[in-house]
Amino acid sequence: MISSEKIPIIVGETGHRNIADEDKAEIKARVIDSLKEIQALCKCDDGEDTPVIMLNAFAQGADMLCAEAAFELGIDVVAILPRDKDLYVNSFTNAEDKNKLFDYLSRCKRIFVAPDIEKNKEWIQKHDKEVNDDSYEYRQLGIYIAEHSHVLLALWDGKPPKDQFGCGTVEVIKFTLEHNFLDNEHLFKPGTINDSAVVWIKSRRQGDPPADVEKKWLISGLESDGEKSEYVTSDAPPQFLKEIISKTVKYNANTVDIPREPNDLWGNTDELDEYRKNVQYHYAKADGLSYKKNQKQYNMFMMLIAVIGTIVACSFLIYDEASLPFMIFPCSFAVGAIILLCRLGRKKAYHKNYIEYRALAEAMRIQFYMSMCLQEDNIVTNVGELYSWAQKIDCVWIDKAVRAIAVISNVGEVKPNTDDIMEAWIGRSKKSGQLGYHERKRIANKSNAKKYETLSGVTRCAAVVTYFAIFAMEIAACILKAYGVCWFWEGNIFAYISWRNFCAIILGIAAAGSLLFSSYWGKLSFDRKLEDNEKMCEFYSSAYARWNEVKRHPDGEIAKFVKEIAREEIVENGIWYSYVKGNGLEVNI
Repeated sequence: MISSEKIPIIVGETGHRNIADEDKAEIKARVIDSLKEIQALCKCDDGEDTPVIMLNAFAQGADMLCAEAAFELGIDVVAILPRDKDLYVNSFTNAEDKNKLFDYLSRCKRIFVAPDIEKNKEWIQKHDKEVNDDSYEYRQLGIYIAEHSHVLLALWDGKPPKDQFGCGTVEVIKFTLEHNFLDNEHLFKPGTINDSAVVWIKSRRQGDPPADVEKKWLISGLESDGEKSEYVTSDAPPQFLKEIISKTVKYNANTVDIPREPNDLWGNTDELDEYRKNVQYHYAKADGLSYKKNQKQYNMFMMLIAVIGTIVACSFLIYDEASLPFMIFPCSFAVGAIILLCRLGRKKAYHKNYIEYRALAEAMRIQFYMSMCLQEDNIVTNVGELYSWAQKIDCVWIDKAVRAIAVISNVGEVKPNTDDIMEAWIGRSKKSGQLGYHERKRIANKSNAKKYETLSGVTRCAAVVTYFAIFAMEIAACILKAYGVCWFWEGNIFAYISWRNFCAIILGIAAAGSLLFSSYWGKLSFDRKLEDNEKMCEFYSSAYARWNEVKRHPDGEIAKFVKEIAREEIVENGIWYSYVKGNGLEVNI
């Protein structure tokens, strides 16, 4: 069993079965170098390294060679087979390879059969006569490896594919870099370009002319007119892959300090299988990282910056209006404090971590409930497929994290009542039901909005009253001056501060206070939060009412309803992510 405490980096594998015997030693050395290169990216300076897991189909040739390299490096291997284990083993005719297969499978941490991802065998076989039942199974296996790997090791001779809907090495590379497979409705499924990278180790087949064994990194390439170009090659891992792995490593390191608390997604964890336990485990960790470790710090910084910014404005008013030169010093100190706070906050990345871990937690929450409702033998439906295109760009590492859990976790049958699941998901459950959550937040935010509106109103009224008082004093002073009367307004209140300057300072302070309270320390206003809560209450009320109708329909209709709820939630989270992303720590005086 693989530990669920860390999100692993998945290395898939594909290659020819008939690799030239005389090249195998050199090819294996290149595979080992590649795996070490990936392991180096997973190093953590202040904690345990992020594990690397190999996803391998254990066919003869390239698969076996890559498995040997992984075992030598102590890398855990997960076996994905095209069909049931016994049937697969019996398909090996070579006794030596069969014995090797038995040995390798016994050392694997998990063994499972590739699910039918496309669900369109009849359509494909109709359009490509070369695709039989066996090749279709291998095609689904290749799609699964491509979609669930951070990196694909490809032992390939560089030659193009032979069939339109094939299942060979070239197709798996294309699945990885282009996502060019069809769903069961034969629709284009736009995947994120460059969410995975391929390590191409040029490997000739048995009988081909001698050639050098080369290693290059492959990523997708698009011309400016949108046409697909040749794959881009490099000698080093691409930057986007480094960033995906870096975020995963950082998450794994940060979870160490987050205590595991009772989970809010599902009460009785004894009902759950390994997969769903792992998903809710990482939901709890991401939730804790988002709120307790980063949002609280971010809120504190925002409040301090807003308060000190107001002090800067007030200090400068006194310096300018009262002509008190020494007031420039506290004003300067306050400006310096704001700059230091912003730099420290950005260095700690509280804001960035808060929204990224919130997005991860939401993805895990939605994936949990969706998997509970759909009850798939192997997890085929991933929340990452429901992201909008813009979200896919921002949340690649999250999509890969959700898929990685599916790779390392055994999936069993769970049988809770679907009504109970929906109550916990979109109903009024006190722990996690979204309708109940937004109803409670609506009440709290309405109260807070009223409170801050009152405070803002008081300061606005003070500013207006002060303005009209100044206006009245100036009119009175002009009239009295015409009669030769010097009124108190012309004098000083104390020292060198005149009444005019004093009232101007009061007016500025009232205006600054009004801005401070109306913007709720510079964050999203309670009015805006209240508006969002009201919208989501309407959505979940409608969804929950619709569920009471849909639950009497066939399973296919229920599955569509579940995916639509999940899609709405994840897109809504994307809108929130985009909005809050631009609301980082900054100086606004």
